[in-house]
Amino acid sequence: MKGKELVVLFAPFLINLIASLAIYLTVPPQPDISQEIKILYSRIFSYQSALMVLIQVGFGLYLLRYYRGLYDFNLKDLLLAAGLVIFSLMIFTVEHVTSSLIYGMSYEEYSKWFRDVVSMTPAWARYMNALIVPFTAGIFEEAIWRGYGITKLEEFTSTRVAVFVQALAFALWHISPIHVLFVFPVGLAYGYAFVKRRSLTPLTLAHVVTDLLGMSVWLT
Repeated sequence: MKGKELVVLFAPFLINLIASLAIYLTVPPQPDISQEIKILYSRIFSYQSALMVLIQVGFGLYLLRYYRGLYDFNLKDLLLAAGLVIFSLMIFTVEHVTSSLIYGMSYEEYSKWFRDVVSMTPAWARYMNALIVPFTAGIFEEAIWRGYGITKLEEFTSTRVAVFVQALAFALWHISPIHVLFVFPVGLAYGYAFVKRRSLTPLTLAHVVTDLLGMSVWLT
């Protein structure tokens, strides 16, 4: 049984990794490496994002029986959700600054570089990233890694280990090495919030709001 839980938690990462490599092979060589990376990211945010939506929904529905009783709500959940949103936005702001430094750009140059990626991405993908992904991610990622992951892992290991393992699987699912490093503490925070509250409602609310704010760039 232990193997099954780990396979379920890490399978989305493996599928996503294979998709990333396949998309990379479709990018034609460019004289400018920066342009080549822009093409790669525009395709990742198109076709891989669509695949991620399918994976989220597919795994989430498959595991429905394990987490459907984990939704309840009280007014304190709004405070918990607000705290998670603030923490997540702070982490991803630091990620944005760190990425600019790694790429040897100023914050403004990196922001422009990313806007170029957005402009190269097809309209259908921009709308999908802005209006669909926040909801499929917010609903089903919380269900898979927190609702199913922590609950099932706790059956044969400590809560602390369960929170760590699900956060690792959740972070790896996002593939990009820099992004993985910053998603991991977010996964830990959401994991401990779930352990404290034992409800997916505030986590889902926080995740959706965070992604709506973060993904709004795809509409601008």
